[in-house]
Amino acid sequence: MTQVEQLAAFVEHMTYEDLSEEARHQLKIRILDALGCALGAIEGPPIKMLQAQIEDFGGKPLTTLIGGGKTAPDRAAFYNSALIRYLDYNDSYIAKKETC
Repeated sequence: MTQVEQLAAFVEHMTYEDLSEEARHQLKIRILDALGCALGAIEGPPIKMLQAQIEDFGGKPLTTLIGGGKTAPDRAAFYNSALIRYLDYNDSYIAKKETC
């Protein structure tokens, strides 16, 4: 079994109840951070260009886009992750020996 398969198997069998209180708390922070970044990025020029490109490509509308609409799963994953990353300054990530 590859490492990706091992990770997928772990995630597949994980339930919310399996998480510690601290893990649940941190999960909520990360989800809210991601959604805040996504909603703030919706009107960004690169996002508008990406949205136009996705509409131009077409595809079977099976998967929801953050902010509304649907498209093919691969395009939705690309669009939604672009929304999350466009304004994400990794402000909730603290690394050892942080420089700032």
